[in-house]
Amino acid sequence: MECQTTARKRACRSIESRFQLGSLKDAWPVTKFQKRKGSGKRKTSMKRLEAEMAEIGEQQKRVKKGQMEIRERFKEMEFECDQLKKETFLISKQAARNQERLNLMFKIVRAREENDISEADKLTQSLRECMKHNMENSP
Repeated sequence: MECQTTARKRACRSIESRFQLGSLKDAWPVTKFQKRKGSGKRKTSMKRLEAEMAEIGEQQKRVKKGQMEIRERFKEMEFECDQLKKETFLISKQAARNQERLNLMFKIVRAREENDISEADKLTQSLRECMKHNMENSP
């Protein structure tokens, strides 16, 4: 269809816009209801997308919160691990001191059995100094 004047062109366009096809003969007019129905579908799909986006946002918040909780737990575990290492070191150090004192005591007993009083006296003095040193350094 060919329109010659400007007013006719506008009229042709408005008539063609009411029809789904380009030709006036074969087309059925698009009613306002059909236009609204299409926009209703768009609205429902937009609402669905908005709801999905909101749900995804909530999931992301939960994931972030979970990650923060895990970081906190990890920090607590690291702190506990450090404390256990310190305690283990102190226990090991105390065990070494105890072993040293036991060795001195055993040497004192052996020196007394052999009637080596000067050696027993010297070892007893070493034991006293060791005990005094341990008392000063222990908390």
